[in-house]
Amino acid sequence: MYLTNIRLDPYRATGMQEWTVMGKAVRSSVDPAPDPESKARVLWARLAPDMLLVSSDTAPAWGKLPGAITATFHPMPLHEAGERIEWELITAPTERRGEDGKSGKRVPVPESGFEAWLEQRLEGVMEVTSVGWKRLGGRPARFHFDGIATVVDGERLRELSLRGIGAGLQTGAGLLLTQEA
Repeated sequence: MYLTNIRLDPYRATGMQEWTVMGKAVRSSVDPAPDPESKARVLWARLAPDMLLVSSDTAPAWGKLPGAITATFHPMPLHEAGERIEWELITAPTERRGEDGKSGKRVPVPESGFEAWLEQRLEGVMEVTSVGWKRLGGRPARFHFDGIATVVDGERLRELSLRGIGAGLQTGAGLLLTQEA
């Protein structure tokens, strides 16, 4: 499992400001011959015009990304139960409005419901003690969440970090980043 920090030259990364274009480029750097049946996991977030973070099962061929200058590989953190951590998440909070809660149209969660939405997704994984967010834009709207939490289950936290949270996983949302507080 890899967490890769890729530095980009924004002037050479043509078209990469669009989430769908960036998503295809990142996916092909991890899985060169994309197979619909592939179980390869890849999440990414563009945190600044010159910074791309990629979480994946295999090391990305970062030289294939337009505008890539350098890459630094980091081990995926494994936190112990009871450990206090800082966390960040870029995602588009949505929910389904069907009668069973699993079907129906996906609609944005109002900001007044963000804390409950996060609590539901992080239940049994980490207990959030503080949270803040700011709107990044897009449709559905993306938000950058950050805060402090206590780890409940380290293995489940690692799995959630690899699987992602919320909508837009293919287009740069859902990557949960953690570090020791």
